[in-house]
Amino acid sequence: MSKTIVNIISQESPAPAYIFIREKYVTGDRLLFISSQDSKPALDHMVKYIGVPENQIDTMILRAGDEFVYEHICRRLREVLKKDVHYYVNLAGGTRYLALAVQQAFSAFQTDFFYVNIKDNTIIKTIYDNSIDDDDDYVYPIVRRMKLSEYLSMHGILHDANDRQVHMPIRSESYAKQMLDFFVTGRLNNRDYEILEVLRLDYRNRIHSGQSLRINDIVQGRVSGCRPIPDLVQFLHFLHFVSDKAGLISKEEFDFLTGGWFEEHCYYLAQRLFNPDDILIGVHVARPGVDHDNELDVVFMKDNHIHVVECKSGISSNKLFNEIVYKACALKEALLGLMCHYYLFSLKKDNAQEDFRKIANIMGVDFWSEEKLKKVSAEV
Repeated sequence: MSKTIVNIISQESPAPAYIFIREKYVTGDRLLFISSQDSKPALDHMVKYIGVPENQIDTMILRAGDEFVYEHICRRLREVLKKDVHYYVNLAGGTRYLALAVQQAFSAFQTDFFYVNIKDNTIIKTIYDNSIDDDDDYVYPIVRRMKLSEYLSMHGILHDANDRQVHMPIRSESYAKQMLDFFVTGRLNNRDYEILEVLRLDYRNRIHSGQSLRINDIVQGRVSGCRPIPDLVQFLHFLHFVSDKAGLISKEEFDFLTGGWFEEHCYYLAQRLFNPDDILIGVHVARPGVDHDNELDVVFMKDNHIHVVECKSGISSNKLFNEIVYKACALKEALLGLMCHYYLFSLKKDNAQEDFRKIANIMGVDFWSEEKLKKVSAEV
């Protein structure tokens, strides 16, 4: 008997359908996708991305409004379902109403029913009958663990996560932690912060990735349009910073000195705390057709959930804090899917008056202040 894998496609969360296929598909199986008109773009993308020959894929797109009419759904399905096919139906996806109608329609055919529970990373196989005391529901873990590039592509997001080399730390974990100590223990003076500001404003975007500037040219003021830093050598020596190429500072090293060190510290911290399945720094993401991208400071996958860490070594005002949190919330909802976990790691102090953590939690963002970062960093 031939087998057909059935999924209800949801615009908001295509992950259950994708994982169900990856767990259950074997060569020769057919796929059936069911969706509303609103979810047709997600269905079209899944058909192209899943890697199954299109002549092995059937689709059923309900007419506008039909996804809320039980009899219309059942009749449409009755037209395409066959008695000589074994159906594997995933009831995760779409509205609860649509899933209820799908379950009822398939009950008259040779069907195994499943529910992909992304939250707990499990699949439940259920027999829908009148016997509820025989414990015949079977729960087992999802084996597959998605990579970042896989998750983003599956959601139809443009990204550069495949270029892994540019999304890895350039300094060791111990040095990134040493940089944190410079900032949180008050070892930097006003002149140190002035130098960092000049590096950020004048030099950070002066060159492109892979390019470098001579340290002596910066000291002597020979870089056009940039302020000189006569005490740069002493500053770098104070930080114990040694450039990869003697006498030069690369674009990546400018980035590191002017805030990238904090992203790298957060990267290493996330590795130790969460033991992720995949983790990268500075991944750019965008929606097709939108002339704007967003950079994810630290992003990782854990048990098929995506986690994003926004890293802000300094937040100058409450207004800026609120803007960062609102942006994170919008990015989470509009781009990264329902199962996205968003964190804000900052050296901003939390206190009873400002109550940053409460504000962030209301928006679904987990805020880690300087106090928490120092505590956790000391423990891991």
